[in-house]
Amino acid sequence: MFPFTPCKTDSIQSDNSVPDTNALALDRTVLANERTFQAWLRTGMAAFGSGLGIAKFMKGDLPVWIIMTISGILILFSAIAFFQAAWRYCHLHVHTAHLEVDAMPTWKVKLFSLFLMGCSFLALAGLMITALF
Repeated sequence: MFPFTPCKTDSIQSDNSVPDTNALALDRTVLANERTFQAWLRTGMAAFGSGLGIAKFMKGDLPVWIIMTISGILILFSAIAFFQAAWRYCHLHVHTAHLEVDAMPTWKVKLFSLFLMGCSFLALAGLMITALF
């Protein structure tokens, strides 16, 4: 009825093998580090979108300088969140780099974060240029 077959517990129990709890704990630590990285990226993206949304949809409701200040702060916060994402990931990765644990390479993390930080700074510059002209 189901396309998969359940795992055989007889073969696992007959070996008397116990999983290495240290390896499992290290795997969980690496996965938690990656989840934290993704959470920082989501936070940055939410701030980035909120800043651009305020700049776009609040025109006419508030003075321009208030809109640009709020939008600028949110977009700047997004760049800080992207930087914090990479810094935190690499900071913990240094402690686990010598272990035999599969993790996302730090060069990818830095590349993603630098790209998103660049987008934030370009959006901030564009926002300020449109406010001046």
